[in-house]
Amino acid sequence: MEANSHPSAYDRDATRSLGLLDLPHETLTMITELLSRHDKAKLASTNNAMNSFLEPQLWRKIKTCIGTPKDTAGLVNLLTARPDIIPLIKVIVLDEYHPCHTRRLLSIEMPEMWGILIQHEGRPVEQVGEREKRSLNRSMLKQPKLSDFVFWIEFQDHTRTPYCLTKEDSALFRQPNVTRFRLSYVDFSSFRIIDKTFLTHGSLEKFFVEESNYTVEAFECFLSPSKNLMDLNITQHTGGLPFIPTYYLPTITSYAATLRVLQLKSSKQLDWRSSPGFSGLDLTAFSALRLLRIHPSLLLGPGAEDAQSYTAGTSLNITDLIRSRFPSGLRMLLLESLTTHSFLKYLQVEIYPQDEEFIRCLIEQRQSLAPRLKFINLYYLEDMVEPTELYDLAIKHSIEISAWYAKESIDPDFKILDADTFVARNGEVRSW
Repeated sequence: MEANSHPSAYDRDATRSLGLLDLPHETLTMITELLSRHDKAKLASTNNAMNSFLEPQLWRKIKTCIGTPKDTAGLVNLLTARPDIIPLIKVIVLDEYHPCHTRRLLSIEMPEMWGILIQHEGRPVEQVGEREKRSLNRSMLKQPKLSDFVFWIEFQDHTRTPYCLTKEDSALFRQPNVTRFRLSYVDFSSFRIIDKTFLTHGSLEKFFVEESNYTVEAFECFLSPSKNLMDLNITQHTGGLPFIPTYYLPTITSYAATLRVLQLKSSKQLDWRSSPGFSGLDLTAFSALRLLRIHPSLLLGPGAEDAQSYTAGTSLNITDLIRSRFPSGLRMLLLESLTTHSFLKYLQVEIYPQDEEFIRCLIEQRQSLAPRLKFINLYYLEDMVEPTELYDLAIKHSIEISAWYAKESIDPDFKILDADTFVARNGEVRSW
């Protein structure tokens, strides 16, 4: 019997060259994740199977390009023409804020979108009246999975004037599932006149507000929907805080049992002596607070002019003053602007005597003042003569102390801050 000279289907499959699509799904994903968006698009055009595989990656994160057909208006038109890609979108990055087109975009339900970043440099090109905003607001939808919302408008001029939001702009932020808001370079003072029940972000955990203007009422209105605020970050180096620091307390004290991180970053140059009655922020009620970034004068009060101690002009000693202000459960303390900033490169100065006294007392009396305090970071190293004596003192009292540059920051991990132990720099596992 003559042998079959034709290869079987099994033989043909065994001799076929393997292609990308024959790789395990996880391996192919790892490879294609390394490609640029342009290269992914070219690869997707090779055949239908590769296109089906890459489309979720291509549309997972969308970035607009102002002044081109790929701007916000172009994105709205694309999603209108191709509704099939809407469920693939996870994150949208808008490099412009267009009052009309942004509202049109938020009128499209994107069921899987969890993040939107609006970051506009320069002045928004189009001004829209309140009536037109109100009309467009009616069409905007609550995005079911939107949890991260950034709104950033930075004018590229020497004034750094915040962009004024109006009452009708508050509808942009009416997203009930947001857990993190960041507002930068905006003035949302007008939100003081909206109804306190209008904003609905009850799940808000993190609120960052940077170089912005607002009133006490507007701040309260934006924050009050939150039921579980854990991280509050206020940065105001240009012009200083918009009102006396004490006015923050009535609003944030309602989160004393949940707030883990509080960062109040404001310029040292501000003179709190001009604020009648300001004597520092009493944070003793904040039992959950684990990380605090603040200038000592905001915590202890301004003290007398040119004084060597924050207790000058009072009947308290420094230990009692700290005890009357300091949250006892704190684990990390970041001290802001401990020296006057010098515009002369390489000119460094020593930290102020009253600040050194505060740090020294906190280290020496740690067991009674803040028994869980393990880390103290000092800002800003580029302007500072490093306090080596404090470093040596800290070692004796089992505290890690260091000086950081302005660009250095920390991204708090709640699990680590709430844990019973932490890993020290030398690799040892220690108890808080």
